[in-house]
Amino acid sequence: MINAVIIEDDPLLGKHLAMMIEEYCPEIKILALISSGKMALDIIPVLNYDLIFSDIQLGDMDAFSLFEQLQINQKQIIFITAHDEYALHAFKLDATDYLLKPIQAEELVHAVNKAIDNLAKEHLSTLSESFTVQKSGKILIKSNDELHFLLPERIIYCEADGAYSKVYLSGNINEFKVVTMHLKKLGGVLPEKNFFRIHDGYIVNINFIDHIIYQKRLCVLNHSSVSGRTKLKISERKYMSFIEFLKNA
Repeated sequence: MINAVIIEDDPLLGKHLAMMIEEYCPEIKILALISSGKMALDIIPVLNYDLIFSDIQLGDMDAFSLFEQLQINQKQIIFITAHDEYALHAFKLDATDYLLKPIQAEELVHAVNKAIDNLAKEHLSTLSESFTVQKSGKILIKSNDELHFLLPERIIYCEADGAYSKVYLSGNINEFKVVTMHLKKLGGVLPEKNFFRIHDGYIVNINFIDHIIYQKRLCVLNHSSVSGRTKLKISERKYMSFIEFLKNA
């Protein structure tokens, strides 16, 4: 259930909107009907809400001034007004949507679905940041709009890809996940005893190491793909610490 607030200085229009939401958007629960900017300043900070439906002209102030005073920058806002000249300003505030009066049911449902998608992405991002190691022993990594729960022992190696990383998995070296995490940050969620960053571009699972070509500073990984071997460069500055790590593993 998504908690929402309606800010509308015309009580009849506010009630009508609440009725439309109840009929067409049953996943939304209206916590409060607020009829002025001053009332919103008093009530909004103490409400546990996810979404705001707000008229722009509120009589005692406009909604842009209201939200600036409330310093709202995380919550979803759907602006509602009879004047389309406010649209650009609304979208500059990263508003979820902008509905013109009289509100059409189809447009209302579309706006609410956008808000639900945005909230889901926020929750996934928060989950990804908050939880890394699960009780099951799996790690949690985010890939686009997906969350992957991976067993560390399945990871052969990780490769830097700009601000992202590629995670190569056992069973098929051509299978990899592009995760929305820098390689350095990804290294922080991998078990320290099994993973080592051999290069600015690579983190390897030492359980997949077959041998090291020390003269060429190459780490050769053995896996179950057809080719069977992957050669990765070991940086000169990490070589001795890597060898020491392997000795103590």
